[in-house]
Amino acid sequence: MSNKLFRWGKKATGCMLVVGSDIQQLSQSFAETNLIDALHVYHVVNDLNQEKIHIEKLHNQLTVVRINLIDSHALKKLLSHITSSKHQIELCIFQAYFSHAREMDTLLSQEAEHEWNNNGLSAVSLSQVMIREMLMRQSGTMIFLGSQPQSSAYYDPLSQSSFAAIRALSQSLAREFHPKGIHVCYCMLERWQGNREDFVNSVKKACLHLHQQPNSTWSQELSLGI
Repeated sequence: MSNKLFRWGKKATGCMLVVGSDIQQLSQSFAETNLIDALHVYHVVNDLNQEKIHIEKLHNQLTVVRINLIDSHALKKLLSHITSSKHQIELCIFQAYFSHAREMDTLLSQEAEHEWNNNGLSAVSLSQVMIREMLMRQSGTMIFLGSQPQSSAYYDPLSQSSFAAIRALSQSLAREFHPKGIHVCYCMLERWQGNREDFVNSVKKACLHLHQQPNSTWSQELSLGI
């Protein structure tokens, strides 16, 4: 009985979500940093083929989640798990899908739909849920990692349009929710290099800097020259 009372009375602690498709090293880097700050990391892999949400706690600082972000029922289950684990969301980082340049005339309609679902639609679905949770405390940070407008050499028009849509979403959310205590920022990268330690560390430091900014100096966009 005393153990149950302890769990019920336990105060919620902060957590962060790192969401995307190539985020393993970034999540691990955050988990190692947060050994000091005690901010639990949810490594959330966006997989449109995932029929049921899969959650596995690897250790005290890191939980791995596989989820289809456009499945609203799965998102509700994720939030329920976070709440039952006595965590509250302080920071969410969404990594857009950085595909390589492709020939547009050979791109199938199914591939185009998958690209949009994996990027734009997933970003909308996730941000709606995250910001709704943050509004309860009028506090939190939502960061989108995407490409720079001038990165046309690396990405085809479809990918560029997906990034542009996420950037527009970020700008719209920032205008609406900055006055309500939610920091929303779009971070521009030339390309994604998730296997490079120096790149991952730079992205991590930038995200932590944005999260820790006082609201009088909040940035809506940040260009990372890495």
